[in-house]
Amino acid sequence: MTAQGGAVGRGLSGPLLRRRRLPQRISLKRRSWAGGLAATLLLAAAASAQQPGVPTLLPEAEQATWNAVGRVNIAGLKRRSMCSGTLVAPDLVLTAAHCLFRPDGHAARPVDVHFVAGWRGGAFAAHRQAAEIIFHPDYAPSLPPLAERVVYDVAFLRLDTPIVAAEATPVPLADLPADPGPLTIIGYRRDRPHALSRQQGCAIRWRDAGVLGLDCPVMEGSSGAPVLAAGPDGWRVVALVAARASRGGRIASLAALVAPGPIPAKPAY
Repeated sequence: MTAQGGAVGRGLSGPLLRRRRLPQRISLKRRSWAGGLAATLLLAAAASAQQPGVPTLLPEAEQATWNAVGRVNIAGLKRRSMCSGTLVAPDLVLTAAHCLFRPDGHAARPVDVHFVAGWRGGAFAAHRQAAEIIFHPDYAPSLPPLAERVVYDVAFLRLDTPIVAAEATPVPLADLPADPGPLTIIGYRRDRPHALSRQQGCAIRWRDAGVLGLDCPVMEGSSGAPVLAAGPDGWRVVALVAARASRGGRIASLAALVAPGPIPAKPAY
């Protein structure tokens, strides 16, 4: 899911995925207007504060802590798009593979892909161009966007110049803990493209080989955003946002698990 917004402009739209093994859809009844607009507005702020997974603006005081999360901007002829990405090593950015393909099915050129670490309202911690795009070996953009293929929707950008710690500190990759507890998503969204949004308390509602179904809603721009777990050594990236879930009920988004270790080497198409 890429996003529209400001100078970035139109982006790719992430797939709405379907899978027979996902829980059945839960229908929601429409609320009557007679229920009272005034009461709804009065309760909205309290409900947002209490409901897990509601995106909130990352406080400016915490921005430096999360400068490793940035925008992946892709330029092209008459087109620009945006996703989220995370600096996981000084010269390596993790993002979603589908973000890096043009509408014609061809991969973006590295020269057209830029990582802007810690972007916030025009300011940023670092800006680098991609020198290489590395896709998951089994990612195939021409195949139908089925849920079981989310596990392959992973790509890395090798930057032309490493980002030093004084600019942004990488957030390392890690295996999903056996008992992870609530997870956190931090990234850019279509409705807030110029500042980081944070979603806390994301619960795992479904899991398959390499894929998580989370109850945190996502939108265009969220693709590639890190799914984070807190541990004794600090925050770690355990997955990345890949798509909205097309079914209702408790599952709102799908994420691809990522593990530390050698990076699969499949060059750009």
